[in-house]
Amino acid sequence: MSDMPPQPSAGMPLPAVSPSAVSDQSAPWLRWIVLAAVALAAMLVGAIATTVVLFSMRDGQPQPQNGYEVRVSLEVDVTAEQKGAVESALSTRYPADGVERESREEAWERFKELFKDQPDLIRSASPSAMPESFRVVTVSQVFDCAALAPVERMPGVDKIIVRQLADGRHPGAVVLNCP
Repeated sequence: MSDMPPQPSAGMPLPAVSPSAVSDQSAPWLRWIVLAAVALAAMLVGAIATTVVLFSMRDGQPQPQNGYEVRVSLEVDVTAEQKGAVESALSTRYPADGVERESREEAWERFKELFKDQPDLIRSASPSAMPESFRVVTVSQVFDCAALAPVERMPGVDKIIVRQLADGRHPGAVVLNCP
């Protein structure tokens, strides 16, 4: 028992321990905590900086524009007054784009051109079955289908088809579910 240091008793003073002895013993785990905290802070700063740079670059660049074709087919028995009202409503919604009117004869010619490789289909149709329609081609970042809802409810309107046109990013002919 002589190898063991004496145990302090109630009246005996504790041995003095130098501050360097305490820090030398706790330094390895404390260094890892500090290192982990610094690494975490560096990652957070890097992530925030990257996000700021990406958002600032995005805002400085123009957003891609898409072309859309809006085709409003009219009912067979549409009146001249109803046609005028539909054309006026479309011109109000798309003032800069221009509204084109397509007669039954023009629709028949377009139909024959689209289906020129299907002669049986052309023989089964007739010019009188082709609807008159209005066509608008417009360009915007996204298409606002809600703007067409009042036109769809107008007397004389049979249906509306909105098609995204081809460009360098996609092949087009995407029919939007409007309105």
